[in-house]
Amino acid sequence: MTEPTGYADELAWDHAAHEIPDAGLSARREAAPDELARVARALDLLDCPGLAAEYAISPAASGRYRLSGRLRAEVVQACVVTLEPVASTIEESFEAMFWPPEDMPQPQGGEVAMDEGPEPEPLIAGRIGVGRVVFECLAMAIDPFPRTSDARLEQHAAEPAAGAAADAASPFAVLATLKSRG
Repeated sequence: MTEPTGYADELAWDHAAHEIPDAGLSARREAAPDELARVARALDLLDCPGLAAEYAISPAASGRYRLSGRLRAEVVQACVVTLEPVASTIEESFEAMFWPPEDMPQPQGGEVAMDEGPEPEPLIAGRIGVGRVVFECLAMAIDPFPRTSDARLEQHAAEPAAGAAADAASPFAVLATLKSRG
């Protein structure tokens, strides 16, 4: 297992750039139980029973590297209506370019000129942060409003229940009472 290098601590999957062969590298990673627990905690999931990624890293010009791959995750979230567990499978593709820090685009006049393709990520300590890209891709793919198939959000009128209106005094009535006392 590699040590965290400033990338997402949830998945410390990284590769030393100088160890990537000219022909590139293909790999498959599965999250260990402690990594799954960190991912679930960071993404506010009830559980993350599985997370795996298949990816390829290939050298590009000028000390840059291209990462492309696919992730598959099993996640369990709380239904936004019933709070019951909602299990889902997420399959997403990802792509990133890693550049040496000195080559990263610098804003000039509030704008950054970018080439076509994915936004470049910096090589941190000479390492390609696969785990961060996988984590961010998963975070973006998670349903922000998960619902069980039978969950129904009842439409309630904005009016108070019968009898409650008579018991509740308006704020102005309370102010009038206070004013008359003083």
